[in-house]
Amino acid sequence: MASVVYIQKEDVDHIRFSNDTGADVAQYEFGVVGPWAAVADEAIVAGTVGPWHVEEGIQIQTDDLVTGELTFATLGQAVYWDPVGLQFSDTETVGYYLVGYLLRVKDSNGMIVFEKLRYATLITS
Repeated sequence: MASVVYIQKEDVDHIRFSNDTGADVAQYEFGVVGPWAAVADEAIVAGTVGPWHVEEGIQIQTDDLVTGELTFATLGQAVYWDPVGLQFSDTETVGYYLVGYLLRVKDSNGMIVFEKLRYATLITS
């Protein structure tokens, strides 16, 4: 299942580059594309060029969280992306990417809000 997120704030234009994720992406689907923590601006077929939200500071709301790695109880804590499970985590794990910092702790509906970084950082150790 794809990880669809909802963007609450976008201050700049989008950039166009190739979808190198290896899969088609839906509009507003989050992913790490090249060096960017990106959100598809529209559906983009794998290997084709399309518009992406990459600006740092975009606020993302999601409840697509890795089971067992979803406490998200501390403002400002790091948010990680699991590129295999296509979900967000609060646990630093080798192979995950650092993609942002928590703005709103997990609510009773399991929803978080975080501020997205422009570039994703792969956790290697």
